[in-house]
Amino acid sequence: MIERPLTIVVTGTVEDRLNTNAAIRTYVARGLRDLGPHAVVVHAIGCEALAGLRGADHVKADLVLAVGGVAVDASNLCRLRRFADRAGAVLAFWLHDDPYEFDYAFRLRGIADIVFSTDRWAAMHYGDVPAAHLPLAACPHTHLRPVDRSAPRDLALFFCGYAYQNRIDFLREGAPLLRRHRTAVSGDQWPQDLTFARNERLSPSAFAETAARALLTLNIGRDLSIANARYNLAPSTPGPRTFEVALMGSAQLFVAESLEVLDYFERDREIILIDGARDLERWLERARDEPDALLAVAARAQERALSEHTYAQRAETLLGELRLLGLLPRRGAAPGAPPLAIAAE
Repeated sequence: MIERPLTIVVTGTVEDRLNTNAAIRTYVARGLRDLGPHAVVVHAIGCEALAGLRGADHVKADLVLAVGGVAVDASNLCRLRRFADRAGAVLAFWLHDDPYEFDYAFRLRGIADIVFSTDRWAAMHYGDVPAAHLPLAACPHTHLRPVDRSAPRDLALFFCGYAYQNRIDFLREGAPLLRRHRTAVSGDQWPQDLTFARNERLSPSAFAETAARALLTLNIGRDLSIANARYNLAPSTPGPRTFEVALMGSAQLFVAESLEVLDYFERDREIILIDGARDLERWLERARDEPDALLAVAARAQERALSEHTYAQRAETLLGELRLLGLLPRRGAAPGAPPLAIAAE
C-alpha cells in the first residue's frame, strides 16, 4: 500500500511583527519541504492568516508545528489548540528562546501535545509537559556559500548580533587588537567607542555574504534572560548562528560557555573554542599568516553542517520522535535520523 504524505501546518506562536526571529519559521517549513512531496505536504500559515480561517477554510492535518516563543502576551496559545483540534492534528511547539524565557513554559500545560526545546538543559525541566531537545539548524537555500580558497577575504574577523552587555564587554576588551585588523561588527545598540561596529541590521543574505568574506566569524552568546528566574538555567545548546555560519564558509571563534557545541562540531578541526578576548591575538595572527589553515576549518565545518545540521535533518528527527511516541503513524526508519529521547526532569 502506498503511504500518503503527512500534512503539516507550520505556523508561529505570535504575529511576525512581534517576532524578530520569524525567519526561523520559514527555514523550518523549507526543511520539511526538502523531505519531498512523497513524505510531507507543508502549509506555512502565519498567525495572522491562521486567525482568519473559518469553517470550510480549515485544513485537515496530521501535525501543527508552532515555531517561536511563548513569552509575548499576544501569543494566543488556546487558539492554536482549537485550530489543531479542528484539523485533527497533533500540536507541537518548537521553542527557540529557551532558556531565556523558560518561566513562561507553564502556559503550555494543557495546550501542547509535545514541546521541542532548542536547549538541552531547559528541555529537562518541563515537568508534566512532554518535552524533547531539538537544536536549531541552518538552511542551505539561505546560508550556503562556497569556500573558495582562491577568492580574497577582505575581513579578518566579523561579528553580527545585538549589543548585549557581555558582547560589549568582550569587544571592548579586545578593541585595541581588533582595531589593528580588518574587523567588522554589525547589529543594534553598539556604543560609539567601538569604532569598528556599525548599527545596522543585516538581512540573512547580507549576513551570509559578509561572513563569507571573513576568515574568522566570532560567535558570542547572549547573557540577558527575559524570564528565567525559577531555575536560573544556564544555556547549554549553541544557537542557530553556530550552524548558519558553518554553511557560510567562515571559520568560527566560539566563546565557550558550554562544551555541548562539541557534540555538533569537532574542536579545532571544525570549530575553534576560545575562553575570552585574550585568545583573539593568536587566531588573528593565524588569519594573517596561515589563511589556508582557517579555510580548511571552514570547509570541514561546512561539510559537517550539510551532512548533519540542516533543517531537513532536524525535520526528519522531529517526525521520527513523534512516530516513536505514537503521535504520528509509524513508517520505515529514515537513514541518519535517530529518534530523540524524551527529556525527564
